[in-house]
Order: sequence, then structure tokens, then C-alpha cells
Amino acid sequence: MMPSSSKIPFPSVLLLMIARSAAGAPRTAENERWNVNFETRHSPSEYYGEWADHTYHPSPPDWRALSIYQLLTDRFADGDPSNNEAFAGGFDVRDMTYRHGGDFVGLTQKLPYIKGLGCQAIWISPIFQNGENMYHQYAMHDFTLLDRRLGTLEELRDLTTSAHRLGMYVIVDVVMNHMDNEFYFQGHQFSQAEFRLHGSTEQQREYEYIPRRAEAELFDTPAGKQPYMDFWFNNTWDPQAQYEGKVYGQWGESAWDNGHGTYPGSDFHHNGDLKDYFEPWEINLGKIYGTMDDLRLESPRVQEKYIAMTKALIASTDVDGFRVDTPMQVPLSFFKAWAPAVRDFAKSLGKDRFGMFGEFYVTPARYATMTGRGRDNTMYGTEKFIEGEATLKGGIVYSYYWYTFTAVVYGQAELADGLPLAYEEEAGMMDIFDPMSNRSEYSMWNFCNNHDNWRMQSMTGTAQMRMCLAVISFWPGVPLHYAGDEQDLNTPGSALDGWAREELSVSMAWRAVRTTPEGNPADRDNFDMT
Repeated sequence: MMPSSSKIPFPSVLLLMIARSAAGAPRTAENERWNVNFETRHSPSEYYGEWADHTYHPSPPDWRALSIYQLLTDRFADGDPSNNEAFAGGFDVRDMTYRHGGDFVGLTQKLPYIKGLGCQAIWISPIFQNGENMYHQYAMHDFTLLDRRLGTLEELRDLTTSAHRLGMYVIVDVVMNHMDNEFYFQGHQFSQAEFRLHGSTEQQREYEYIPRRAEAELFDTPAGKQPYMDFWFNNTWDPQAQYEGKVYGQWGESAWDNGHGTYPGSDFHHNGDLKDYFEPWEINLGKIYGTMDDLRLESPRVQEKYIAMTKALIASTDVDGFRVDTPMQVPLSFFKAWAPAVRDFAKSLGKDRFGMFGEFYVTPARYATMTGRGRDNTMYGTEKFIEGEATLKGGIVYSYYWYTFTAVVYGQAELADGLPLAYEEEAGMMDIFDPMSNRSEYSMWNFCNNHDNWRMQSMTGTAQMRMCLAVISFWPGVPLHYAGDEQDLNTPGSALDGWAREELSVSMAWRAVRTTPEGNPADRDNFDMT
């Protein structure tokens, strides 16, 4: 939900205009407080990070020994109210779909609270610049400029340093599949664009991109006027061009490109909207929700840019790992290039077991292609692997979640029998070899709740939720805890719509949603332990 113009105060409009005109990923005097990149030239593949006179914190000896606490930074603790509207509008603590002001300063102040729960790592929501509202932070404008509403580079460094001092680790949610919604497909400004691959005639071929904003509002880049500073569209059609490498589908099947014709000079996919998640090309190239511009990640040119930006983030902030958003929509060739480059770079800084974990909201056959060295559906039960180096170490496993969720929600204990069956099925499909430890390590994340689903306790009760917590604590892998579960927050409704993305500080947004005779636990200061 986007706020109406009547709700944006005049100073916010000015801030939005100023931030738009001044934004840019090459390092400048204006953006250096928020920029993890130290390169002043506008050459994205050569961006780099640094932290002068800093000793980098080593990786944990074994990620499986940790418990992870997940939070949305905007919905946790507001330590610096002065940055709440530092970039664009959308701040309103009365509305659960708006920004609420949480930031790096507030999170740093509350680290002892998380440590006291017994969690040794935090997974925080994406950190780079988003636009109007976008409190969840998954609609990127940039991959080196921190969102000014979350805090500065120094404040993020204070967060990682404070966490390390407490014996904790910081995992950042990273997005590479898509950016914001700065383009529409020609002829479809207000309508859905059917997916296209190649096309034999001009009417059938992939779409041209049209920027949503006027040319005067675009950025000056080496590729001319562009909506994004570092990733550029190009509407030059090449009738002979093909997509590079294989893609994989939901059943672990591979697909090669046998057609011709696309826009190889563009950093984005021009194929239309993603609707069919079971068609291999569409899930890898389509525009998710029809609202997020899909990056051409199979392109070596785009890979070089993103790898440079990832290294800059690690070098400038000393983070310990990544949770990778929507990896099932990313061509595997990207991970085959990005993951080893990131591991090698982190190791050069003394982080010899840098963590990379995916969001596996997908079939086991699909996530088997991107775990460890990867297997497709012709390799199960063998010592054969997809060519190239290992990719992700593990990920957030939804198959176990669904077995537990359905068992407690429907009150049918026999549904939990799927847990050992799923584990057995995985064993023959998935490679769990970690090249950084040189051993096999089952490092899947198990959870009861997260930022994308209804809270389990809102549909069942506290007793069932505690049973689920016991399961994830003792099941193989890594237990993942969602902020607010420890306070028994139980707002009904989808997290994607904001309902189950409560904050722990005092909040007015959930005041009208009574979940107990006394009101809603999300209404009070849940950091107050008195």
C-alpha cells in the first residue's frame, strides 16, 4: 500500500526530491556517510570497500552450533528518530503497512536483549536504499548505498562491532534477483505482460523497457539517462543472441536455450511478468509480482557488478553471512560465479566460513540444485554434481515447516510423519559439502514463523507453538526464531500484508487488533522485562 499524497508532509516531499537528485553509488562527498563503496569513478564492476585499521571478526567454527534471531530492522527499535524521513515519505506508526522508524542504532542498543534469549546470530532485513515506504527493504534502488532511514555506514559498523563483542554474528538479507519497479513493458504500463521468450516477429518478441519516470528525473550514467545508477537497460534487439548457461525448474530439471533473439546489452530481463512458477524459463527470467525489475544475472557483465558490490559490503561492514532472497528465481550460473568469489574474498579477510543461506520457498528438487555443489534430477543417489563450484551452504526449509504447521493447525499429529520422510528424501538428493570446512554439514534452517507467513500461535495456541520450538531446537540443522515469538505476539493475518510484522517497541498500529482480553501484546514495550 502506497501512501496518498495528502499524507506526505511538505518537508518529506523536499527530502524525496533532494535524495533523488543526489543519489548515486560512486562515492561522493554527499553520499559517503551511507556508501559501502569507496570507488569514486562510475565503474560498478570496480567498486570496492574498505575499513581502515580494522581487524575482521572470524567466522563461527560451525554455523550449526548457533541459534538465529530474525527481525525486520524497521520493525524492531527506533534509536534515532531524526532519520525516520531521511529519504522519502511513508513513515506512520499508526499504520502497520508503513515505516515505523527502526534502525541500526536501535538494534545495536537491543543486542543484549537478543543475546539474553540465547541467540548467537541475527538475520536482519535488507539494508540498501529503497523508495517510498518499502519498510521491508526488498525493492532496491541500489546495492551499495545504505537506506538513510536505517542509518549510516558508521552506525552499521557499530552494530557489527557490538554484536561481535557480545559473541554474536550478523547475517544480512541480500537481494540480487530484482530491484524496484522503475520500468514497465512496452504496451503494458497498467496491465500484466504475458511472458515471452525470444519471439519470431516484432509483435511476439520480448518487450522493450519504458522508464516510468520522465527523462529529466533519470540519472546521468555511462549508459545515458537511466532509472538506476549502476544497472542499465538497453532496448537494442539482437536477433541472434541467446541466454547463457542452463536454467533449472521446480523438479530439478535443466533447460537449455534453443531459441534466438533477446536484449543482451541490457542488465535486465525483458521477458514479461512471472506467473507460472513451474516453467523453468519463466521462473528464472520473469518479473516477480509484475512489480520488481528482474536483473539479467546470467550475464557475466551483471555478475561482475554484483560481485564487486558484495565484496564492498563485506569489506566495509564486517558482516558474517548472507540470507539470499528468492534464489529459486535466479539462474544457477549466477551462484556458480558469485558464491565462490564471495567465499574467497571473505576468506582473504579472515572470515574462513562466511555463511550463505538461501530462501528455499521451493521444492526440494529445486533447492537441491543450489545447495553445495548441486544435483539435478538425473544425479540423485550418486556422486555426480552439477559442474562448477559449490554455491549455497543451506537454506530456510519450507518442507519441514509445512509438515509441522499442518499437524498443529489441523490437529492431526500423523501429518508430522512427513518430517523424517522429507529428511530421508533430501539425503539422496542434496549435496551438503562445504568447501570452506572441507566436510559435509547439514545446515538447513528450521523455523516456526517468519516475516512472510501467519504466526503459528495465532492459528493454534501457545502450547502448540512451544511444541514447534522444541522440534526446531532438536531437529538437524539450525533453529531460526522470529522476532516477537518470545513475547507470544499473536496478531492474526499474513505477514506479507503487515499483520504479523509487529514491532517490539511501543506501537499504535496494532492497538485496534485485540488478541487477548487485555488488548494486543504488540501494543506495549516488549523490551521492558519488569
